[in-house]
Amino acid sequence: MTTSLLATAALLAAAAIVPAPQADHTITVDLGTALGAPTGVGSGFLYGLSQDGSAPADSLLGPLNVKSGRGGGARIDGHGWIGDGMTAGSGYRVRITSALDQARRLSTYHAGYDLLVSDLFGADTTQPSSTVYPCTNGDCANWIRFIDQVVGDVRASGLTVNYDVWNEPDGTAFWPAGLNSPQYFQMWDTAVREIRRLAPDASIMGPSQSGWNPQQLGTFLDHAQSAGTVPTYLNWHFSPHPVQDAQTARSLLSARGISGVQLADNEYLFSGDQHAGYQAWYLAELAKSGISLADHAIWTDCCVTGSLDSTLVDGQPTGQWWVYEAYAKITGQLVSVDNGGASTDAVAAKDQSLRRATVLLGDSANNTGTITLSLKNLPSWLAGSSGVQVAVQRIPDQNPLSQPVTVSTTLVTGDSTVPIGWSAGADAYFVTLSPATGPITQIVDGTVTSGPNYFQYGANWGQTNGVPDMYDGTANWSYTPGSVAQFHFTGSQVALHAVRDFDQGQMLLSLDGGPAVTLDNYAPSRNASGVVWTSPKVATGSHTLTITVGSGQNPASAGRNIAIDRADVS
Repeated sequence: MTTSLLATAALLAAAAIVPAPQADHTITVDLGTALGAPTGVGSGFLYGLSQDGSAPADSLLGPLNVKSGRGGGARIDGHGWIGDGMTAGSGYRVRITSALDQARRLSTYHAGYDLLVSDLFGADTTQPSSTVYPCTNGDCANWIRFIDQVVGDVRASGLTVNYDVWNEPDGTAFWPAGLNSPQYFQMWDTAVREIRRLAPDASIMGPSQSGWNPQQLGTFLDHAQSAGTVPTYLNWHFSPHPVQDAQTARSLLSARGISGVQLADNEYLFSGDQHAGYQAWYLAELAKSGISLADHAIWTDCCVTGSLDSTLVDGQPTGQWWVYEAYAKITGQLVSVDNGGASTDAVAAKDQSLRRATVLLGDSANNTGTITLSLKNLPSWLAGSSGVQVAVQRIPDQNPLSQPVTVSTTLVTGDSTVPIGWSAGADAYFVTLSPATGPITQIVDGTVTSGPNYFQYGANWGQTNGVPDMYDGTANWSYTPGSVAQFHFTGSQVALHAVRDFDQGQMLLSLDGGPAVTLDNYAPSRNASGVVWTSPKVATGSHTLTITVGSGQNPASAGRNIAIDRADVS
């Protein structure tokens, strides 16, 4: 390891022990605005599918509303055109077949596909050191034959792709001559002119530089403009600040009088950034950037495992997968989000057709402070007879993750604030607003605080099965003296039913501290449903039910298997 690498490792180790920030922020979502339909930019994957495109299953791909994919058969045996001795042999064939299979699968979701031409050629970092690259010493003849072969195969498939000419030419692993070198420009111009000769309407992407570098992009554009080889998409990788970088890219184009060029960030998220919180933040930035296409980068399982760039683990969703699933629910019209310059940001939308508003929140700095979500100008169509239900879900950065966690459900009737205690910096949060047409179960910090049929059992309550006539399908029962249950109803009235085995000994039930009702095995038999006692109806609010054992009874055998049936709400 070199001195430089050791220094870098030391810096990274020092950074790793710095505590996560705990700053409190306010995120304001103005639902009175309408900024256009969401494009879903960022719902794309680099080498996210299996070799033949069949995996992952539709149940894992469909919910993400995938918009794009990128690949070219890299790392499949055969080494492409290079491995075939610069001809279309079996190595090339296996790569083009894989790429087109993946493009065909994505087309069923109306998603685009960026075809990595250089991967088909074999320049995927596994090429031999003796490789002769396109246009070496000015000789582009073999390169032209290769381009003709690729375009012919794509056209024969009936598919439409974006031709991504050469991956990361500013890094020696893919293109030793370097970006913006004479050989690079000769290779680029030759490819663009040949593709457009054979397929005049084809979309072409470049320069696919490995990182955000506006100076390199400017030099590239100067040449492409003078040569008449400006791409359809100006693209780069790992944009650190998508909104600002897209503005800079548009300025580079505008300063040269170039119009009609779209932007693409077709590899994003470095290895250390691939967690739910940062991913949600990045998607929020992409949604506001005006970038047309963006694909999640692959790091640990290249290239044909079908893991959607490690957002699936052993075929199971991870926290990152659930972030994409939430992002797909950002539908209708985007609305204004003001984060006040905080590290936390959000993307939000309202969808009148679904009577739903959604907010996806992420953080770029592992912040664990309290986020206050300020909701402004709630539209009238979002309110039900009881108001608006606001449900907050936490998306833990877990691998795998079976489902997000509901941390709060509250009822609001107008402009309001919702606190979100960000429990872990790598987590994301998803908020759904929907009409409330009756009492709702309210949850704060993961604890139920109210609802139409809400019980909070004390430490002396357990659960069993097998007692009939259960309103909620479980038997909640007391097994030691002094057991107390707190319950809260938002309906107008409720009557409780007590169900127990008749041979369990004497019990005393007291409702709200009133006179105890004695139940024992010598009392009249329970009814056919097992009910031995029905309370008077109690009104809306909090109540207490206390159960004790009768005189002379053994607590170990008395009071068992009594269940409270939450029934008769009116």
